[in-house]
Amino acid sequence: MLGDGDDAGHCSNGLSAGGYYEASAEDRTVYRRWMRGVIVFYASVLLIFAVAAIATYGNAGLTQLVLR
Repeated sequence: MLGDGDDAGHCSNGLSAGGYYEASAEDRTVYRRWMRGVIVFYASVLLIFAVAAIATYGNAGLTQLVLR
């Protein structure tokens, strides 16, 4: 059974900073740690894929000459 505030129309917008300024100091600290972790995670994933792409691309254009 749905109660007051249980529908999707009451979901907060995660991209707005309105709730951030109204939150307590402890909640803001947790939010900053969480956001920092998300950024570090995705930056690490991007770096891993970039290194893998560069490593595999390095051998793509080499031509081997066979001497007979």
